[in-house]
Amino acid sequence: MSPEAVQAPPAHTRPLWFAGLIAAVSVPFAYLLVVVVIEIANSGSAFGEEIMRGMGFLMMFGVPFCLVVMLVLGYPLALLLRKFGRLSALNLCAGAVVIGATVALLGGRMSPSESVLSLMLAAFGAVAGLFAGIVFCLVAGIPFRRNTP
Repeated sequence: MSPEAVQAPPAHTRPLWFAGLIAAVSVPFAYLLVVVVIEIANSGSAFGEEIMRGMGFLMMFGVPFCLVVMLVLGYPLALLLRKFGRLSALNLCAGAVVIGATVALLGGRMSPSESVLSLMLAAFGAVAGLFAGIVFCLVAGIPFRRNTP
């Protein structure tokens, strides 16, 4: 059998569009979960008025915003990596960190900010991007380790 006839196994086992959908929706809900845990630790109650407002804000703005970011930046990144044969968990998560930090910084520029706030926004966006990248890889079946013989 010639080397040209042997195809490399696909880098993912499930559809990328489905992974993008789940990853985009998981970020706002993970953020809400963190807020609820912090609220329980501080006040002992998780279902105050602020949490309910936060949940409404999340459903109205957080989920659609994350879906748009995934559609415009995240999903094309995954398709581009797949096209060039570089789709791996490491590459995808690295790209997701850059996308998350950049989007958070651009969103933070809508209001006056200081350099410390910008750094915090970039760190938050990078963590959110990393979380989205990990969820994307888990859902798509992109392995985190190479299968080397």
